[in-house]
Amino acid sequence: MKEFIADKFLVKLMDHNNLEEVKKVQTLRYKHLLRDYNPSLPLDGLDDDGYDDYSDSILVIDTQTNEICGTYRVASLKTTKGHKFLTDDEYDIEELKRSGFDFVELGRAVVHPDYRSGYVIQILFLAVYRYMLEHDCKYCLGLCSFHGNDPTIYKNALTYLKRNYLFTDYTIKAVSNSFELDLVEGELDREKVNNELPGLLKMYLKFGNKVAYNGSIDYSFNSCDVLVIVDIKDIDIRYINHFSKLIKKEVA
Repeated sequence: MKEFIADKFLVKLMDHNNLEEVKKVQTLRYKHLLRDYNPSLPLDGLDDDGYDDYSDSILVIDTQTNEICGTYRVASLKTTKGHKFLTDDEYDIEELKRSGFDFVELGRAVVHPDYRSGYVIQILFLAVYRYMLEHDCKYCLGLCSFHGNDPTIYKNALTYLKRNYLFTDYTIKAVSNSFELDLVEGELDREKVNNELPGLLKMYLKFGNKVAYNGSIDYSFNSCDVLVIVDIKDIDIRYINHFSKLIKKEVA
């Protein structure tokens, strides 16, 4: 992915050969993602699941402090080279793999708490879109998590997703600890829908994402997951144009 500058931020791919940079990324994910979902984890640690070897990581770096303030891990058929996707642990995506189209799997999205004004996540979304274009990927997919392992807490939001945002291009269903999304009969409580939807998922939906047939409970991560999927042609270009205005310059 071609690097670029947005305001004071450098956006680039993680250098796998830079062990210090890799450690900083894994530390950020551990402290502000894994521990957010499971506070019982030790205070210090690394999110080193071995999957960094089969993926790229988009980084947003504060050029004034050299701090990595946001990251998104991305993988495609090219990066995995036959190795499984993380999504395979929870969903059957074989139809998508056989479609003849390449796709990007998103994961480990995290922004440092000091940078959660919305600016950094916008830059990350723009970088993902550029990555898709550069790698000729038609689809983008990723797991989006609700805190805890009881999906009924989010029954209004989950039913809303099933009724309004179901992905139908291919049949994609959860294969482990599955749960149904249509948990409410009759009218939905729209205020509860809004309160129950995670902020990241709301942004996904604005971009044009759909959701897979059902959900999956990840007990180790302490989350209820839904798989979100978007066809690049369905991404709302208005957001891309808006985010593109943030670019200060391209880096050769």
